[in-house]
Amino acid sequence: SGEAGSPAGRALRALPALVRPGLKRPEGPRADQESTMRTAVIGGGILGLTLALRLRKLGHDVTLIEAAQQLGGLAGPQDYGPFVWDRFYHCILPQDSNTLGLIGELGLSSELRWRTTGTGYHAKGRFHSMSSNADFLRFPLLTLFDKLRMGAAIVYATRFADPFQLYSITAREWLTRICGRRNYEVFWQPLLKAKLGTHHDQVAAVFIWATLKRLFGARKGTANKEKLGYVSGGYARILRRLEEELTRQGAAVLTGTPVTGVRKARLPGGTEGCVVTLAPPGQAPGELEVDQVFFTAPTHKAREVVSPELQPQVDGLEARYPAARAYLGVACCVLALRKPLTPYYVLNIGDPSVELTGLIEMTNLIDPAQETSGLSLVYLPRYMDSEDRLLGAPDSELYPSFFDRGLKRLFPGFCDDQIVYRGIHRARLVQPLPLAGAPPAASTEALQALGEAAPRLERPFQVLSTFMLRCATLNNNEVIGLVDAFVRRNEAALAASRGCAGKTRCTATLSPSSP
Repeated sequence: SGEAGSPAGRALRALPALVRPGLKRPEGPRADQESTMRTAVIGGGILGLTLALRLRKLGHDVTLIEAAQQLGGLAGPQDYGPFVWDRFYHCILPQDSNTLGLIGELGLSSELRWRTTGTGYHAKGRFHSMSSNADFLRFPLLTLFDKLRMGAAIVYATRFADPFQLYSITAREWLTRICGRRNYEVFWQPLLKAKLGTHHDQVAAVFIWATLKRLFGARKGTANKEKLGYVSGGYARILRRLEEELTRQGAAVLTGTPVTGVRKARLPGGTEGCVVTLAPPGQAPGELEVDQVFFTAPTHKAREVVSPELQPQVDGLEARYPAARAYLGVACCVLALRKPLTPYYVLNIGDPSVELTGLIEMTNLIDPAQETSGLSLVYLPRYMDSEDRLLGAPDSELYPSFFDRGLKRLFPGFCDDQIVYRGIHRARLVQPLPLAGAPPAASTEALQALGEAAPRLERPFQVLSTFMLRCATLNNNEVIGLVDAFVRRNEAALAASRGCAGKTRCTATLSPSSP
């Protein structure tokens, strides 16, 4: 709805301030802003928000456009009734320097909380703690020799392996080679199948390398126990501060405003730019003329909105980036419960009879008394191919999988009267997957792209999205790092006079689109 206090209401109030019928873009650059670009950032997730902030601090005019009614994308908040927390699960690791830097930049460092957490593994009907080396040595499903070989393999993988060589070999081949067949079949294969489904034997080894690198990094300097963090109030607190900072600096932030078209255009004054067509619900479409568009969603989404002359650019991205074409989606059942289920933050599930990727008990990281009204917050994700029919299936079709063939196989005595909130949160394009042996994986273009921390600026239309992450899993620290690497690489091209910085809002001109 578009009620006054809702995100939709705020977006609908913001848009008329930009839609001024009959007003044209000023001829030529303004005297105090000769190098200032008028930019549109499409997508209001962490990537788009961080990029908008960086562009605004460089002095550029920024209009951030988000189709959803709230900012944040996968990091967006959810109202659970007694409390508000993240829609999907997130945590901060001690080595997440990009995330910690942004949190400090936003003045939220004092709100960081750290906690030692536990990890579990469920297999053959039993729960096993995997929170320390001692726990791993007690793990009964592997022999002592298996465990020693696994430990040596993890040391090799996280300290010596070259990730750029791991795009052309599957995770199955690599893990079998370094860990041995028994370790792979008993320990790794069930986890890969649970996480990746039909892609488990196709995903490139770099995917599991990045996962190991990140997770074992959380155990450094903490007696080999996992230490994780969060901001009090969750990502809602970070997102709110980002929006406040953008608004304070004069950027326009539009939510509930789908983009339906992007085309190249010759702008008044003779420069080449883009026209972005917006279709806010309940209003006539409008057109935004800008010097530069930054598109932060996957290429799948770009294809839906760009004009024919921009399609070859999108095709080129899929040729250069191995992860651009295959994505995991997720259907995540989220529960607020009266009692906790486990002592673990993450429970890995190596039992194929349990139809869950894992179990994340968020309140074994965050303080339930402060954050969730004393309730236990549990995420039950099921990852699947982005085109899987189940991502669009009704909740009633998915609940038996989450409960009867999932949660209740882990906890046969679980009673529904423990549930205070339950819902299924979905996202179709979540994790870009590098697939070994896919045609782009060994191409000259792909190898060149992998050698670059971030792409070069393309004018007047730039895609900057998570499929460009190299040797990394999807997490907000890597996303923020991608934005900062892009800005550093293109510092000269993005350099602008700061005539607009600190002034009242400077916007590109938005006018009604042609019939």
